[in-house]
Amino acid sequence: MRLLLLLLVLSTSVTAQTDPDALVPVWSPSPPWLDAVDAGRRYFDGGLDYGTNFVFSSVPDREIPPVRVVFSESITTTARVFDFRDGLRDLGPGTFQGAAYDLSDPQAPRRLNVGFLEDDRLSTPDALWNPDGSVTGAHEYLFVFDSDYVEGAPQYAGQTLYELDVAYGLAARIADGRAFYEGDLEMALTPPPLRDVVANAIENGTAEITWVAADYVSSPTVEIREGTTVLTTAPATDGSVTLTGLDPDRVLTLTVERAGLPASARTVTVRARVSLGIAATSSLDPGRATSSTYGDLWGYTAPDGTEYALLAARATGLSILDITSAPEAPPVEVGFLPMVPGASDAKDVKVYGHHAYVVHERGPIQIVDLANPAAPTEVGQLDVQPGVASGGSHNVLVARDHLWVTGGRTTGNAGVRVYALTDPTAPVLVGEFQPTHHSRAYYHDFEVVGDRAYGPAIYDGSGVDVLDVSDPSDIQLVTTFTYPGAGAHNTCTSEDGQTVYVGDEIGSQGHWMRIFDVSDIQDPELVGEIIVDRQASVHNCTIRDGRLYVAHYTEGLRVFDITTDPHAPVEVAFYDTYRQPGYDYLGAWTAYPYFASGKVIVSDMVSGLWVVTLESLATATEVETPPIGGLRVWPNPTRAAATLAYDLVAPSRVRLTLHDALGREVAEVADRPAEAGVHRARIDTSGLPAGLYLARLVIGGQAVASVPVTVVR
Repeated sequence: MRLLLLLLVLSTSVTAQTDPDALVPVWSPSPPWLDAVDAGRRYFDGGLDYGTNFVFSSVPDREIPPVRVVFSESITTTARVFDFRDGLRDLGPGTFQGAAYDLSDPQAPRRLNVGFLEDDRLSTPDALWNPDGSVTGAHEYLFVFDSDYVEGAPQYAGQTLYELDVAYGLAARIADGRAFYEGDLEMALTPPPLRDVVANAIENGTAEITWVAADYVSSPTVEIREGTTVLTTAPATDGSVTLTGLDPDRVLTLTVERAGLPASARTVTVRARVSLGIAATSSLDPGRATSSTYGDLWGYTAPDGTEYALLAARATGLSILDITSAPEAPPVEVGFLPMVPGASDAKDVKVYGHHAYVVHERGPIQIVDLANPAAPTEVGQLDVQPGVASGGSHNVLVARDHLWVTGGRTTGNAGVRVYALTDPTAPVLVGEFQPTHHSRAYYHDFEVVGDRAYGPAIYDGSGVDVLDVSDPSDIQLVTTFTYPGAGAHNTCTSEDGQTVYVGDEIGSQGHWMRIFDVSDIQDPELVGEIIVDRQASVHNCTIRDGRLYVAHYTEGLRVFDITTDPHAPVEVAFYDTYRQPGYDYLGAWTAYPYFASGKVIVSDMVSGLWVVTLESLATATEVETPPIGGLRVWPNPTRAAATLAYDLVAPSRVRLTLHDALGREVAEVADRPAEAGVHRARIDTSGLPAGLYLARLVIGGQAVASVPVTVVR
């Protein structure tokens, strides 16, 4: 039931709202005797949201009206009641003391239909909207439809609440110390005149701006400006405009505004570049994702040298694609193996010799013989959580002639299980480790580096476990390291073993990469971050020959040079495989850079397989984009603070400063003698206005380098 998956921590305080698209209720009188339901989730804003975020909705975003909901025992609305437990099915008419009105025309309010839920586990069904003061409010969630009020709303009889014309949902309880209907109460909701404003590059030099323009606002035109210069205008109802001829190396800061309505102005930034340092690409959607998406991938090189991509189609099985002629020509699907009957979500795949191991979130590991890639054969199954209902695994790793399996149902061991591959068709369990020292004993991924392993414990801020796996039958915990708000998803380690890159997928303080110095494994040190876009989520990373390859969901494939300074990676190439607007868990899932040919394959959740070749093996010092002259900055853009790094080949006096767009010095970062080597300095940007700045490095009285720094708010 989607409703159960979307409930989250709510607050009646509107001062904490920072999302410009968030619904902000105006209560009269305030504070109200209603309070928000706290269900430990993260989607509703202040206890309410648009209907589609509760139960989906047939109401187009732009047609959602401003409303006023009146809570009063002197008004009776014959509403529609739906069953919280049984698929939100219709239970018949019920009573809501109050009414809801569409205020698109304030002079002629339109009365609307209302519905609510009942849960017979929490209260006796009485067809009366009467939430209590419990943490769930007895699940008596209130819904406002977009239809003209008819007593009892008979058009909803016999239906479920999903995908009806629900405009708004309210998850509420009785506030502590207050009484139900202790007085009349009103709640006004007004959608922003412009919302979901997004700018995204669709080709080098071309960008698309999209938005939702509410119909209740009469201003017919949307204006796109850079500063005071109007770049273009468009009808508000179009919802998008394309800008061409843009400089792909310049970050544009654009204002999107409904003409004559300054209060609607929204600011977005875009760099009209979708690729850098890429020689060629080709792609293929083999049509295996059906209603689901693609997941992980891996590479396989046959004895005759033919290179193949193994792509997990999450709803159907394993696709095998010949990439011999790619990227000059599209890949070709030569084989396919359906998933295990009764299993679900083919999530990950790895290869040992000519055998592949396909994991399912629910169901056994499928063991596949690739001797003939055009006719893959299942030669075995491995139940990794025997006796556990719907047991399975989330990820699998092949290392040191063993299969390392992680994730799965937490009623079984969702840590790591280790299987010897003496017989690749019949792996034998030889050891396991369950991280019961965490609130949820779960590893989302696993990395083995020699006798050391890293287990990202993604939930509850647990961070990353360091394990001694010198004896797979007797795995020992060495230490744990973490960072504020951690949601550690996976790790990859530099080839010298001294630096670990941690991707964050679900943490509370930014879904980007953290960089740890692990030269002292008992005391790993957070030394940097990689932020491609503060709103985007990172996914999987891999390392080969001094390059860090990152599959970054909506931001595509990103490639960083880590040879100059592994604590300050420099982006040398990228390719955006997903060019739709916005951010989500869509786009690039995994990159595999280990083919002898140098080809890189990338799985995209939506579009399937991409094959990419890079222009050259350029290092950071050869890249024409920042850093210039050995000066580097991260994160960039930054909101609160940034690290500046620079190299000295000999002892010298160093002055490092920050300047605004007019060239004025706004901060002195460093002014001191320094020894030869790599140096870092931290600068607090929290007090600076948003905008573009320039960090300037002076060595021995001579300006040698500068790098742009973008401050965002």
